[in-house]
Amino acid sequence: MAIATSIPQSGSVECCYSAGPCHEHNFHHRAQCDACPCCRDTCDNANSCIPCQKKRNATTMPRMHESSSNLLALLSSICSGESPENNNAQKTYTMCQLKRHNHAESAWILVGDTIYDATPYIRSHPGGTETILRKSGGAADCTEDMRFHSGRAQREWRKFKVGTLVACPRQSSS
Repeated sequence: MAIATSIPQSGSVECCYSAGPCHEHNFHHRAQCDACPCCRDTCDNANSCIPCQKKRNATTMPRMHESSSNLLALLSSICSGESPENNNAQKTYTMCQLKRHNHAESAWILVGDTIYDATPYIRSHPGGTETILRKSGGAADCTEDMRFHSGRAQREWRKFKVGTLVACPRQSSS
């Protein structure tokens, strides 16, 4: 990703993700923030990054239609006997968000369009830490790797489902 090195007289800079001027981000911020502006992705400095804080606040603010669908999902999980805290079916992530989970402290893997947290197993995996890290963060689809594991191991993985992969609006519009 190329970052602009000069600021036009208008006070805006070329946005790192679009072809036009970026009025929301100042040059100093853009030099530190690598979050996708088109989805819920936030940078690693989200606690001090104002645009990323705005995104977090916007996604955590309850919306009437989301609240009712969350309530329905909760009731559905209770009626089906599932644990509500393990019901991550409604959680979705873009590839922009998934790619941030590619290290030993947070290793998420992609199996089809399902995302799993492999972090609890990374240090004890018989194939070694690198086996998981090499494919974490959406670097590869691990469907074939999942089939290699025993049925018991596959059932165990279901407990570590994080959510489902959805397209980033930026990728959908291109």
